[in-house]
Amino acid sequence: MARRCVVTGKGTRSGNAVSHSNLKTRRLWKVNVVEKKVYLEDENRWVRVKISTRALRTLKKKGLKKAILDNGGSLDVIPRSKKEQKKHNN
Repeated sequence: MARRCVVTGKGTRSGNAVSHSNLKTRRLWKVNVVEKKVYLEDENRWVRVKISTRALRTLKKKGLKKAILDNGGSLDVIPRSKKEQKKHNN
C-alpha cells in the first residue's frame, strides 16, 4: 500500500538532490505517516487510519471528519468494520 495520508492526501514526492558541484541526482521525499486509532464520537467507534504527523495536529483541533472535509477529501476513506461493510453493501 502506498504511503499516503488519509486527511491531507500527501504522498511521496520526487525531485533532485543537488550537490555542492551542482550535480543533480533523483531522490524521494517520503511522508512521515503513522497508523493511529481515532475515536469517532458521532458513530461511537474507534477507527484505525494512516495519517501524517503534520495532520495529527489538525486532528486534535478539528476532529477527523471535519479535517478530511476541509482538505477536500471524502468520508469514504474512513474504514468500516467488516460487519458494517456487509450491512452497507446489502
